[in-house]
Amino acid sequence: MPTPEHAPHVSGGPPRLRPYTVNEGRTLPRLDLERTTLVKACRTAPHPPQGAPERSDAFALCRRDKLTITEIAGRMRLPVQAVKVLVADLITEKFLMAIPAQQADAKDPETLRRVLAGLEAL
Repeated sequence: MPTPEHAPHVSGGPPRLRPYTVNEGRTLPRLDLERTTLVKACRTAPHPPQGAPERSDAFALCRRDKLTITEIAGRMRLPVQAVKVLVADLITEKFLMAIPAQQADAKDPETLRRVLAGLEAL
């Protein structure tokens, strides 16, 4: 039987923390966010967020482009619910902002392709 440090990893990458540890054990977001909610980094954020590395990773992803919660989850390889909690915290702390539904057309083919790609990445 392999020891923990020699045990194979499913992803082949470094060991990861359990998703709930990213959010200090919280499973419910502070804001009501949908899987298709688009978010982007706030230009006024003076520096990347401190704390868990996942916070700065999510911020960096959203700094490049506006992304849905599902896309962020797929790229970070985290459950959507964990990302909702993480993103809600970053929105509350003014590092990220949710794009109003009027600006994020849910029928836009490009948005739908990106949501699908994010779901498939999970």
